[in-house]
Amino acid sequence: MKIQIQSIEKYLPGTAVHSEELESRMGIAKGWIEKNAGVQIRYWANADETVAAMAATALQKALTSAGLTAENLDMMIYAGASYDYPIPHNAGRIKKALETTAKFPCFDVDSTCLSFLNALDIAHLYFQRDTLRTIAIVSAELSSRALNPNDPKTYGLLGDAAVAVILTQNKEGYEPLAPYFINNPEGADLAWIPTGGSVSRGMVHDTPEESFYFRMDGKRLISLTLRELEPFLDRYEQLSGMTPAAYDFVIPHQTSRFGNEIFAKQYCLNERQLVNTISRYGNCISASIPLGLCDLVHQQNDLSGKKILLIGSAAGLSLGALTLKF
Repeated sequence: MKIQIQSIEKYLPGTAVHSEELESRMGIAKGWIEKNAGVQIRYWANADETVAAMAATALQKALTSAGLTAENLDMMIYAGASYDYPIPHNAGRIKKALETTAKFPCFDVDSTCLSFLNALDIAHLYFQRDTLRTIAIVSAELSSRALNPNDPKTYGLLGDAAVAVILTQNKEGYEPLAPYFINNPEGADLAWIPTGGSVSRGMVHDTPEESFYFRMDGKRLISLTLRELEPFLDRYEQLSGMTPAAYDFVIPHQTSRFGNEIFAKQYCLNERQLVNTISRYGNCISASIPLGLCDLVHQQNDLSGKKILLIGSAAGLSLGALTLKF
């Protein structure tokens, strides 16, 4: 089975926010954010923008680029952690924002930063049933509204973005190989937003404001990720038959500058191989991996014969990888 990327497009909301501006707001030293997080600029949505609107904009761009309309889709998957309302699911709101009356099925996949990889794997499984021909996946993250301005480690790291990809079964394209995902529940409480769910709805008068913001135990999260990464990649090498260095391109989730540098050094990846977007977008949660794929597809005239590794980690703690063999 081969799958063609008919189109892939991104939408960067609002305007570029430079790290110097955030450093000035927080009263921290100039250059601190780039030194510690690796981010020069990120995009933060305007106050009137929604997750559904961002996703619909990226999806409409992808449909137009492919010469399609929403009526040509057989399925749409929203893959992300951000949402406008707890109910209904985002995919339905995105369809409404597209202003289509088409009744193709749609649903959400949320595994935070690995949402796109999980959705891509699910799309491949649907294609194997040979009942669907065209599937759209869209990841949209509006993380800026859940950031604590008193926490420079997260406030300077995360950005907003939306990416949509249109996939079709075709004689040309890529062959998906060796999907592999694990989860270590030891990391379940290392990155979270305490308030907003069923445990704490935030309805009592003394609910602290900071409990609505994203927080993470960075040191423990990095330590656990590094501990899990080596055996994970050892197993993935057995499944795929390739080391990370054997790929033409490696697109990792953009955890941080430190994460990218450690990964590249440990697995002997050069600057050409590693698709590094952290400096110009920040960590965009589920949109990070598809942003890297989008930029790569637009920069490369022809991916024929290339092997691409998509790999990342997510809150939970989860690790995932998937090979695209063109």
